[in-house]
Amino acid sequence: MASTYLKRAQGRVEFLVRYVLGAPFYFVLFALVRAAWLFPPLKRQMLLQMEEIFKKVAPGVYKTDEDYQQLFYELTSFASWRGRISAQVLNMEAEVFPGGKATDSSLVRLDGSSCRLLQFARAARPLVISFGSNT
Repeated sequence: MASTYLKRAQGRVEFLVRYVLGAPFYFVLFALVRAAWLFPPLKRQMLLQMEEIFKKVAPGVYKTDEDYQQLFYELTSFASWRGRISAQVLNMEAEVFPGGKATDSSLVRLDGSSCRLLQFARAARPLVISFGSNT
C-alpha cells in the first residue's frame, strides 16, 4: 500500500515540475520557436527536422509541408498546452495500482443518464470491464 502512495506522490511531483514550474520556460520556448518560424531558412530547417521525426513516429500521416505547418502550430499553441495539462490531471486521478482502490469514474448510460462505475461492484464478486466495439 505504501508503494501505491509513493507512486501517486511521484506522479504529482512530476506534474508540478513539468507543468507548473516549467510553464514559463515552455511559453518562452514556444514564443521563440514561433518567432524563428518567420525567417524562411529557419522555417525550412524546422520543417525538415519535424519531417524526419514524424516519419519515424507516424509514417504516412503527414505528407506535405502544409501538414507539418499545421502540426507545428498545434504543438506550440496555448490550447495544446491546456489540453496536455487536462489530460495529465485526468491520468493522475484515474491511475490505478495493483492492490489499490479502483477509481469511481463517472459513466454515461445509453439513455443519457449518468451513474458511477463502482455502483456495479458487488461484494465477493469481481467487476470486469471489457472495452471493445460492437460494430
